[in-house]
Amino acid sequence: MSLQVVYPTLVSEMAKNKVTKTTIAKAVGISTRSLYSKLNGKTDFTLSEADKIHSIFFPYVSKDELFATDAEGV
Repeated sequence: MSLQVVYPTLVSEMAKNKVTKTTIAKAVGISTRSLYSKLNGKTDFTLSEADKIHSIFFPYVSKDELFATDAEGV
């Protein structure tokens, strides 16, 4: 399954820190398939999901930067 990079900073931080999609999905309380849909841009992250991902895994990156989309030119 090819993953279109909609959130380049988030995907980059996940790779750099070896945080799997399954780990994030479990922490947020969604299925891995749902996380793929969100990372592909097919569905949106809720504010609660974004808050959890930011605070648990990547608090050192601003939330705006972490969830900036490829379309925003990051």
